[in-house]
Parts: sequence; C-alpha cells; structure tokens
Amino acid sequence: GAFVATAAEVASKDRDSLVKSEIRQKEAYIRRIKTFFREADIDNSGTLTWEELYSYLKNDKAKAYFNAMDLDISQAHVLFDLLDLDGSNAVSLDEFVEGCMRLKGHARSIDLNMLMLMNRKVFVHLMDFMEWSGHSMAASTSPAHAAEGGDLCVLEV
Repeated sequence: GAFVATAAEVASKDRDSLVKSEIRQKEAYIRRIKTFFREADIDNSGTLTWEELYSYLKNDKAKAYFNAMDLDISQAHVLFDLLDLDGSNAVSLDEFVEGCMRLKGHARSIDLNMLMLMNRKVFVHLMDFMEWSGHSMAASTSPAHAAEGGDLCVLEV
C-alpha cells in the first residue's frame, strides 16, 4: 500500500517537473526567436522583410543562431513565404514567433499525413472538374447546342 502511494507521488512529481521543464524550454525558445527578429529588423520598423532577413542571414553568427533555433537555413525563403500569408513581403514579430514555433524541427507524421489527405482531396476535386469541363466543352461545341444558343453551367464545389 505505502509503496504504491509513494510510486504514484513520485510519478506525479516527475510529470509536474516534465511539464515545467517543457514550459521553460518553450519560453526560452520564444525569447531566442524574438532576439533574432529584433536583430534582423534592420530598420526597426517592427516588421521583417525578406530583404532584411536575407541580409541578416549573410552573417555567420546569424546563420548559426538560425540553425540553433532548429530552423533550416537552406529553406529560409520558403520559411519567410510561409510566414508572409498576405504577400506583403513583411511579417510582424507575432507572425514570426508563431510561424517559427510551428515550423521548427522536422515535420511530424501527423503534419505529413494531413498534407497528404488535403492533397488527395484537391486531386479528386481537380479530376471531377476536368471531367465536368470535358463534358461541358463537348456539349457546348455540338451543333445541336449551338443551334439552341448555348447555355452556361456552373460547377459547385
């Protein structure tokens, strides 16, 4: 009885310790990302452009820091494009932090599987559209259809 209670207490403390450690690591990582962003934001505008990031990453220390944050330097432009959702060529500090948190490290299995599922769904819709447009084009070019004055079909997705 006493051994089981002690083991459960130790396991609970281990879990608490693990959670606290994970939170500290996440907070430290966010501080490093913010430091990187502020150093790369050459004009101190509060936004980071691709040109600023590219220029900053020419520095060997900045490259090492980027890699130390578990981000792939060879994919810096892709990373920036993924963060710049509105295509404005500028990302805010919050967008940069959130994106780096999401994109750091290696892709997880669930991420890859979700991407494959989305790809399959898009492919099915594309094939359905191609089939529909082929039938629609054939029907609209038929002599009978032309004689009727033609009509417009709308594909609902």
